[in-house]
Amino acid sequence: MLTIITGCAATYQGPATRETVNTMKITGSKAALFRTVRQLLITEGYQVTNADEDSGTISTAPRNLRMAPAQADCGTTMGIDYLKDNRTTTRVALGLVISENGVTVKANIEGEYKPGAVDQDITLTCVSRSAVEQAFLQKLSAAAIAGAK
Repeated sequence: MLTIITGCAATYQGPATRETVNTMKITGSKAALFRTVRQLLITEGYQVTNADEDSGTISTAPRNLRMAPAQADCGTTMGIDYLKDNRTTTRVALGLVISENGVTVKANIEGEYKPGAVDQDITLTCVSRSAVEQAFLQKLSAAAIAGAK
């Protein structure tokens, strides 16, 4: 006799969104942009875990940040977006590359669906829809302009 057991995980469809590069030209020296980026990250509630001014890279620790479907794609189950379910949590870490007159930012989003029963928890693959990165770059641009005055 053959018994088949299925559950929610069997209907999980991963993200359909493709990752994009989010870069903005911002007038300023690499050193000044690096300083401004670090300050903005801290102001925004991110913990900087690695910062190397020579290579122009900064990484942050993941922070709890509720994502909406417009901000990220964490997949669906039975056609329903996981981010519409309050039992889904997300954490966001940022990686940045700073150069002369420009900054590239990538959001790394971790998702977890916890329906209640421990054995049904699902780790979700999430892809940013660029909303987090674009919002950060807009704030950075404003901060860089204010700092240049």
